[in-house]
Amino acid sequence: MDRRSILIVDTGPIWELVLYRAVNELGFLGLKRNLTYFDSVEAYENCGSFLSSFGRKTTSASVVAELYHQIRDTESGGYLHLWKQVYEEFENMGMEENVVKLLDMDPDLVTKYGPTDVSLLEIARRNVNQKPVILTLDTKLRSECVKAQIRSDLLIEVCNSRL
Repeated sequence: MDRRSILIVDTGPIWELVLYRAVNELGFLGLKRNLTYFDSVEAYENCGSFLSSFGRKTTSASVVAELYHQIRDTESGGYLHLWKQVYEEFENMGMEENVVKLLDMDPDLVTKYGPTDVSLLEIARRNVNQKPVILTLDTKLRSECVKAQIRSDLLIEVCNSRL
């Protein structure tokens, strides 16, 4: 991957990273059932290699709001530990956050995909000269990326491939 490219990360891949570490490092075995893509160390390492191949990584503030809802749906005793994992993932990746105002989003797209996905598309459009790539679990978002001529990768593909 060209290190001049910018990776735009959706909620799902970040949550999967947090879950993997919570299960394997913190022993939150009750969350293991929620792990979908990191079913092996190799899948986790493949994702890490993919992430590190980008010079810049960013996400939307809307993604952070979605992470809040993901964490809120777990056992309340683990909230602080899960938030610490989120903070560590952001720090380790050098993750930037972008705010995209609702009034800057196409209402038809917001209606169809929701504000989080549209904010990621808008971040890609704003960074078109940096060859943006959106990493997601969402096949509907990926379809819109194809229409908008924005490269996107599904986490399942990243986990099953070697760079």
